[in-house]
Amino acid sequence: MVNTRKTTTKQKTASPGRGRRVKSAQVNPVVVSINRMYRKGAPILVAESALFMVAAVVLFIKPVLVLTIFTYIIGVALLLFGLYRMMSGFVATNDSGGGVDVVFGLISIVLGLLFVVYPSGSLVSVAYIFVILFFFKALRILIFAINLARARFGHYLITLAVAIVLFGLAIALFWFPLGTFIAMTYYLAVLLVVYAVADIYMFTELNKLRQLVTD
Repeated sequence: MVNTRKTTTKQKTASPGRGRRVKSAQVNPVVVSINRMYRKGAPILVAESALFMVAAVVLFIKPVLVLTIFTYIIGVALLLFGLYRMMSGFVATNDSGGGVDVVFGLISIVLGLLFVVYPSGSLVSVAYIFVILFFFKALRILIFAINLARARFGHYLITLAVAIVLFGLAIALFWFPLGTFIAMTYYLAVLLVVYAVADIYMFTELNKLRQLVTD
């Protein structure tokens, strides 16, 4: 009888220790931190990857539609900016540049109307603007690469390659303005797919980590 009571007493005294160990394991700060990270990060990663995938599919299937919508957005933005600048010009005095604001406001409104009424033509006009920008930028970089080559200093071959790429973009935009924009749209779609795959990978790794610490 004495030995039985001693064994029972040992069992009773040992059980609170196990409870404390279980309780301490449940409130492990690492486990709590990872669970909190999973609750906050997992929905964002899933939603973001799904959104990127949908946007990439739309870009692949309807690139012209996306470019047209983008042109309308630019047009509306120019209209709103032009109206705001015109109102600011009428309120301001001539000494503070009110007349200049009115003139630039009218120009913005005209450009906005062109973007809204003639989206394809406006997109081609934007392409030709980029042709001029790419051409002059490539010319400056080419001159800089030649100067580096003469001085035998720096990575002039890389600078020359950048100039050639810019010249190529300018020529492509000049001969195929809409086609080049569509190619850029496909490139953007590929980037969105890469971002979506990266989000899915991060979600799977986070899920593995959560299962590891909870098990």
